[in-house]
Amino acid sequence: MKKLITLGFCLIVAFFTSCKSEPDSAAIKKEVLNIHDKLMVDGEKVMKNKMKLDSVLKSGKIKSAEDSIKITGLIRRLNKADENMMDWMHFFKDDFNGKNEQEAIDYYKSEMVKVRAVEDAYIEVSRASDSVLEFYNVSSSGEMKMEHHKH
Repeated sequence: MKKLITLGFCLIVAFFTSCKSEPDSAAIKKEVLNIHDKLMVDGEKVMKNKMKLDSVLKSGKIKSAEDSIKITGLIRRLNKADENMMDWMHFFKDDFNGKNEQEAIDYYKSEMVKVRAVEDAYIEVSRASDSVLEFYNVSSSGEMKMEHHKH
């Protein structure tokens, strides 16, 4: 009898541990949506940095054509990062009725890769724009505090 109870216990433990080794589609979907929620906040910063860089361009404080080209390119990259986020949100399908669990898992895993790429682009372009704004002494409110220093 003891062996039967032990065997039964082992089978139950094995069943539950094998079932939980892979996350289910709901867990992956939740992680994707959590990243999305964070990116919505990051997206606000991306657009604020774009507006600040526009102000720097219009300020007349830029001393070289090279800096002007650099800032213009950075504004383009900020816009592209924002467009990529909007495209991802537009094509993301939140409802998987009629699909089996594996299809849902595969879909949300592929969406995880896409949303992580958007996140990586946001991080990279935010750092680059923060650096330029710091160089031009632009405050968090967008005001230029003083003349920028020389290269």
